Amino acid sequence: MSDGIPAQPGSGRRVHWLELFFDLVMVVYVGQVAHGMHGEPGWPELLVFTLLLAAAWWVWINVTLTLNLFGSTTASTWISVTVVMVAVGVMAAAVPEAVGERAWAFAIANAIIRLVWMLPWLLKHRTIGVPWWRPILYNGTPAALWLASVLLPEPWIYVGWVVAIGAEIVLLTATTGRSVWLSRTVDVEHLAERVTLLVVIVFGESVLTIVGELDAHWEPLSTGAAVLAFASVSLLAWVFFRHAAASAERGWHALRSQGRLGALRDVVMYLPFLLVAGVTLFAAGLGTAVAHPDEPLPLGAALCIAGGVTLFYLSSAAEALRYGRPLRTVAVWTVPGLVLPWLPLAVTVAAPAIWFLAVTFLVLATLTALSWWGARRQPASAANASHSRSA
Repeated sequence: MSDGIPAQPGSGRRVHWLELFFDLVMVVYVGQVAHGMHGEPGWPELLVFTLLLAAAWWVWINVTLTLNLFGSTTASTWISVTVVMVAVGVMAAAVPEAVGERAWAFAIANAIIRLVWMLPWLLKHRTIGVPWWRPILYNGTPAALWLASVLLPEPWIYVGWVVAIGAEIVLLTATTGRSVWLSRTVDVEHLAERVTLLVVIVFGESVLTIVGELDAHWEPLSTGAAVLAFASVSLLAWVFFRHAAASAERGWHALRSQGRLGALRDVVMYLPFLLVAGVTLFAAGLGTAVAHPDEPLPLGAALCIAGGVTLFYLSSAAEALRYGRPLRTVAVWTVPGLVLPWLPLAVTVAAPAIWFLAVTFLVLATLTALSWWGARRQPASAANASHSRSA
């Protein structure tokens, strides 16, 4: 997944301990959401999973972007992050019954987060040249929608949540891409490190799920399944950290240097959500396979594994295309990444789950080899193209 874009000189700051502290509560939240996809999930569970993960994703994006632009050194920032952490903790505790008795708590926690995160932007609005009403509109509108949803009966309360998240996306899109201050201030290296660290957390949830299921089902066959599951996670992680992460950072630098804030917004705020969702679903399916390795894998769990890998490669391909890679080079690893993960469903539909894991491992090993081959081939192609232009 190399892109041939030259590396940029290092100028970014390191991630602050406050941001790492905030990510601790995200670990808990991701684990809670992933647990809902264990066993035999169907379309209702998938819709709930997507809704709950999206709500927390926008919290994480807002915190990350604000700290990227304003830093983490003021007492008001520490207080704001602490309040948001408490609210995310409430959201995590509400997740098992978020579609039920704890829906009101989940909605109110989301509203509080949006209201609290309005303050840093209001305090800085003169410095950054943003009118005072813009942070009120961006944060206040979703907060009001989250609060209003509490008054709605089921299932309309959940429709209200979708509207609140949709409003946040629309408002973010409408207010990005025209700010000179934003273009000058945004720290791409910091954003890349933040996204990478979040993906580390999600991969950590995969490992925790495998170990937890092995602990609960301590037997030889589950041990073999756990080994295959861990090896599969390792291959997917290797592709991300060895190729995708470095390629993405170079692409983000290129977008910033070109002043393409809209594209930078897409690759930082929107597309990584697909990757995080994919790895989380992948982990949930692996956990089910480790728990019952001698039984056929439920269709929902099998779809989580295959669909999770597909989302991983789909998000990587969309990012590469968004920051300018040619389609022909992206297709080398994208097409196999979208097709091969579904092979285990065809060949192990009635076999024990451990066989599904074995075929999945072979598929991921093949995709890893293709990524490695593509990375070795890309520099040579770039050098030949440069030589042709010189001639």
